[in-house]
Amino acid sequence: MNVTTYQIVIDGELSDRFVATFGDMRLERDAGRTSLTGQIADQAQLHGLLARVAELGLALVSFGPVVPDQGTTDVRPNANEGHPGL
Repeated sequence: MNVTTYQIVIDGELSDRFVATFGDMRLERDAGRTSLTGQIADQAQLHGLLARVAELGLALVSFGPVVPDQGTTDVRPNANEGHPGL
């Protein structure tokens, strides 16, 4: 199984009650944003996490794979397009 580490950034600092909501993702809060970082097995799992963010009414700032020694390759959603594919 080929897994990739992803980081999903959400506007706002989520409380600890969201820890279980996002499974094995690590939550880090800083400067009014929350980063969810963890291993994603496939595109279906990634879409599931992004759908959960949308279902909870959370504002998605960016998401992308974490490239070792280079940080995160962010994908920023276009606010005018909503949540395509979710």
